[in-house]
Parts: sequence; C-alpha cells; structure tokens
Amino acid sequence: MGELRERADTKLATVTEIDMNTVATTDLFTVPAGKSCVITHIVIRNASITLNTASFGFGFNANADDVVAAAVLGGNLSAAAKYRVLEATDGAVRGAATDVLKIGVDTVQGAAATMDVDVFGYLF
Repeated sequence: MGELRERADTKLATVTEIDMNTVATTDLFTVPAGKSCVITHIVIRNASITLNTASFGFGFNANADDVVAAAVLGGNLSAAAKYRVLEATDGAVRGAATDVLKIGVDTVQGAAATMDVDVFGYLF
C-alpha cells in the first residue's frame, strides 16, 4: 500500500510570496535522497499584482527552465483569487536524488510583485 501511495500525484511543496521583481532563482522542492521525482504540474496563484511583464520558468537546471520553459506565464493573474495550472513541458527533466526544483525569474515585473507556487508530482 505504501508503494502505491508513494507514486500518487500529490502536492510536494508550497512556497509563498516569491519575489517577481528580482532576477533570481528561488528553491521550491528538494528531491529526497534515494528518490527520483516527476513534476506533473505547477499552480501559480495569489499574485499581488497582474504579472504581465515578469518572465519565469521552473526546473532543476541552473536556468530553472527544464520542467516549464521561461515565458510570461502570469499575465492572466489579475487578482489574488485567480490561479493558473502550468503543465510540465514535453520532454521535461525528472529530478534525481537531492536535485532542487527552482523558479527562475528572468525578466522582472517592474514593480513590487509576489506570487505563491504549489508544486505537484510524484516520487519513485
């Protein structure tokens, strides 16, 4: 039974108030030792302002873009009550033991801005 539960798609992490007005990466989830991880989707939500300029991606690589490619992904988040589900891109990279999934902001919003991120996937 534990093996079945381990492979279920589940929320792996929530990180709140990510700064979208600074070019930087923010750690979201570290793959546990002895495991691998498939990220199935990421939910972005609770944007403090409309994120129509900030370009960002998600990934395990240095550019944080090998799970969800960097782009202006939050343009429709015009209110804190709105959210967007970002599916992992075709050919997304799985995380190996101790790899760190990050969000990478490549282009800033141009004004103070934050958002929250929920990471979903499974370990094996």
